[in-house]
Amino acid sequence: MKSIKDEIQEKIAAAFEAAGYEKELAVVVVSNRPDLCQYQCNGAMAGAKKYKCAPIKIATEVVEKCKELYGDSYFSLIDAVMPGFINISIKDSALVEHLVEVAADPRFGVRLDEKDNVVIDYGGANVAKPLHVGHLRSAVIGESVKRIKNYMGH
Repeated sequence: MKSIKDEIQEKIAAAFEAAGYEKELAVVVVSNRPDLCQYQCNGAMAGAKKYKCAPIKIATEVVEKCKELYGDSYFSLIDAVMPGFINISIKDSALVEHLVEVAADPRFGVRLDEKDNVVIDYGGANVAKPLHVGHLRSAVIGESVKRIKNYMGH
């Protein structure tokens, strides 16, 4: 199952591609200005030099393509702002739909790309010295890490 950020990134990548730009430019991050939007993309800034045009022009084209492709069914806000950022907020209904999918999954959306072997060295008190609480702490942390990794499928 994809994260909400990955879903947004796929949609923005499709819009970049539809606008005639590389989809690799569509890197979506959580906004560092939550008062403006939830997510942002500065791929237009990165593509400006390569495509030799203003970043705001690229951002505007991508936003228009995104609105054509998805209408207002997914994004509550998608806007191009100077100098070439794309501000993105998703609708509450899209978030609720994603949360329902996560809640229905027995692993709550956690998926492994491939299974790995993980070696955890966490035990072993020195038999020549007295036991103390540090030995117990190490064993508890190790056992917890082991259980978390098992739950994740390792």
